[in-house]
Amino acid sequence: MNQDPYAMTQEIVELQTRVSELSAALERVTEQRDNALDAAESMHAEMEAMRLTMKTLGATVDRLRTHINQGLEL
Repeated sequence: MNQDPYAMTQEIVELQTRVSELSAALERVTEQRDNALDAAESMHAEMEAMRLTMKTLGATVDRLRTHINQGLEL
């Protein structure tokens, strides 16, 4: 093994720097993923609430149609 020890040390430092950069990038991506999951869960809950509201409003419209068809006063 006739490699220059200084060159090997430099390569190790460069590789350690790259590993640090990749670790930081992974942390950012993980945080973005977690934020996206939280947003998706929130939107899903909101969508379910809207679905329930629409179901309730649909039932109200059906009752109003029935009353109108029967000529009842509201």
